[in-house]
Amino acid sequence: MLPIQAVYDQLLSQLTTQPRVLLQAPPGAGKSTWLPLQLMLGGHFKRIIMLEPRRLAARNIARFLAAQLNEAVGERVGLRIRQEVKVSARTQLEIVTEGTLTRLLQADPELEGVDLLIFDEFHERSLAADTALAFALESQQALRDDLHVLVMSATLDSARYQQFLDCPAVRSDGRSFPVDEIYIPLKDESRWLEHIPSIVRQALNEQTGSVLVFLPGQKEIRYVSDALQDTIAADSHLLLATLSGEQDKQTQQAAIAPAPTGMRKVVLTTNVAETSLTIEGIRVVVDSGKRRAAHYNLRTGVSELVTQSISRSSAVQRAGRAGRIEAGVVYRLGSKALFERRDAHDRPDILCSDLSGLMLEAKVWGSEIHTLALLDIPTDAQLAKASELLCALELIDRRGRVTPLGKQVQSLGADPRFGHMLLKSQALEAEYPGILQLGCYFVALLESRVSAPAELSVALQQQATRPHPAFRQQLLFWLRRAGLTQTSGELAVEHLPLVVALAFPDRLAKRRGQGWVLANGAGVSAHKEYWQDADYLAIADLGGQKGQQIFSATAFEPKHLHNALPYLFSERDVCEFEQKSGQFVHEQRLHLGHWVYTAKPAPGPIDTQLRTEAWLSLVRQQGFSIFKDYADCEDLLTRMALAQALYPQEFQMIDEAGLLAKVDIWLAPYLNDVKQLPQLKKLDLHTALLSNLEWAQQQRLNALLPQRIIVPSGSNIRIHYQLDGPARLSVRMQEVYGMSHSPVLCEGRLPVLMELLSPAQRPLQLTQDLAHFWQSGYREVQKEMKGRYPKHYWPDDPATAQATNRVKSRM
Repeated sequence: MLPIQAVYDQLLSQLTTQPRVLLQAPPGAGKSTWLPLQLMLGGHFKRIIMLEPRRLAARNIARFLAAQLNEAVGERVGLRIRQEVKVSARTQLEIVTEGTLTRLLQADPELEGVDLLIFDEFHERSLAADTALAFALESQQALRDDLHVLVMSATLDSARYQQFLDCPAVRSDGRSFPVDEIYIPLKDESRWLEHIPSIVRQALNEQTGSVLVFLPGQKEIRYVSDALQDTIAADSHLLLATLSGEQDKQTQQAAIAPAPTGMRKVVLTTNVAETSLTIEGIRVVVDSGKRRAAHYNLRTGVSELVTQSISRSSAVQRAGRAGRIEAGVVYRLGSKALFERRDAHDRPDILCSDLSGLMLEAKVWGSEIHTLALLDIPTDAQLAKASELLCALELIDRRGRVTPLGKQVQSLGADPRFGHMLLKSQALEAEYPGILQLGCYFVALLESRVSAPAELSVALQQQATRPHPAFRQQLLFWLRRAGLTQTSGELAVEHLPLVVALAFPDRLAKRRGQGWVLANGAGVSAHKEYWQDADYLAIADLGGQKGQQIFSATAFEPKHLHNALPYLFSERDVCEFEQKSGQFVHEQRLHLGHWVYTAKPAPGPIDTQLRTEAWLSLVRQQGFSIFKDYADCEDLLTRMALAQALYPQEFQMIDEAGLLAKVDIWLAPYLNDVKQLPQLKKLDLHTALLSNLEWAQQQRLNALLPQRIIVPSGSNIRIHYQLDGPARLSVRMQEVYGMSHSPVLCEGRLPVLMELLSPAQRPLQLTQDLAHFWQSGYREVQKEMKGRYPKHYWPDDPATAQATNRVKSRM
């Protein structure tokens, strides 16, 4: 009996009476297999759609469930994934993945005929799953109050998810069989991969059954596979298999199939085998504790693949593979202390991904990302970057509204970059024959991720003559999508820069010194062997450290690009102040993003607005130090920051970086009559800075944090402020006779450190409690000072004595 069966009646009761239900069930409980089939056979729901985050798991679950009914996939159990659709009029349970549910919802927000949506392995938090759930919840609320949603996983932050979904939770028991844990501490964590082969050998020697080895990616799989060849060759009962999402179906099925009788299997896999997948005969897991995750670099606009430690919940999922059929064991790389310091859950895609696809989906849906029901809210920087890209691709307009082209691209179900490129190539086909076919080759090359030369034209010609099977599969798919029945003639590689520009307008680069500057302003570099004579590059693939290494590109001439895609360029009148010559440079410049293609002198005089923009640009570059009174203004900036820290309800956050970012708002009005650099330097920065505060705030600032304080002698002494400590008042001791207590600032919230000086302005005492000093430490100071400065006044009772800034004879 599967663990899920024990809670089935409870789950069914909740599921038929509540709109949303959360199910937490560990690996092997039967939630992905027994449960959906039982829900279908029980007749409680007419049509069920179950979302699986991985194609391999979706395909195998559909095949397994159909086999339980002695049917082929496509009858009562259907499958709908990219490049593979098997459904019929008889289908009652449909397994879908990779954005398919999102497209179904976009096409029919009511999901007519569907009464149950299941989100399996939701803890993986793929962007597609988050998007589909958000749309489903909105559809449920606005259109289908009879639609039921079941969210399930082995490892969930259940309290948080339950609150978000506002629903009951059902929990199943633990795994069917126990899994022992063996930790392998490392002296040098950076050399972890070198230890994997020996740990696999250790596991083979110490345990029975087949071994599943989790590794981050193909590179590590190849390394371990090569290292184990001698071990496999020496034991005729051992088989070695590899498993990853990039493999063809036959290779994947061979890895999943049970070992022949009397044989043991070692399966090297990525995290594709982490969930919803049972590999027969596995009772040992070797977990590297690593995974390859995409991290979106906001500066370069590149999703980098980064090797990182998995979370504790993912480690539990992996270990669960060993306890599916009998008691098992997991060998974990690293100490138990390190394991317990890992994050509880992996970071969701929505917080570390390119959101252009989600933003386009939301806009076509009729919403904005911030209005969707999302468990985690992306940052403003992510949203700004996504909006910038969609604008560059002409998929939204400057007001953020989706364009007709944007709706066409979304309907393709492709990455916005590739969808835009293919549709625009189709429109350009008459003028540039062969560009659409070339575009299909280009997408197939990038999506198949086959090893290829860095020069794009060479890589494509290579695949055209000797195609890799993975490339051929992708190419046929994209040719069908583009309406091309077959390839014809030679590849029109002369149009390659146009194809790249249509997909990656932000990656058009101009040489800058030893490197390149992208149209989005980021700096990147290439290997010295490539593109030595090129001045301009159209880049398809970036990555490496900080996403700044060019992996594949081709040279181009901007004039050809300008003729074909003029919208990528913008002409601007620019005025800049050049400090070396002390002159204004006034030019008409043709820009491609952040870099300049051509420049020529602009006709006519410089108007006030352009001159002001030039001054503002200079201030942004040089900072406030360009102004002569900056030293005095530093104190004002400190006072303003303190006011915000101590009175956040009254004062907004004001710091130098923030002020420089918006000089066009507060400084520009003071620059209209500034025509020469000396005038700029003499500008009254103090008054300009104060303009960021309303009049009442200025008065309040002076009352709370005055620049100076009048001491009993009548002298007006400056107060020195700091952000991380008390204010400091340096004053000669004789001038504060008669002052019984230390000064009070900010209604007592900011302490004042008094530095009491000798007549020669040398420090005598530091105190934040003047009254205490008069009563205690003063006597010692008086005794010493009377002998050193006999002409000055040293009273016995300084708290009531007359203050003075003169010698005794002149008092």
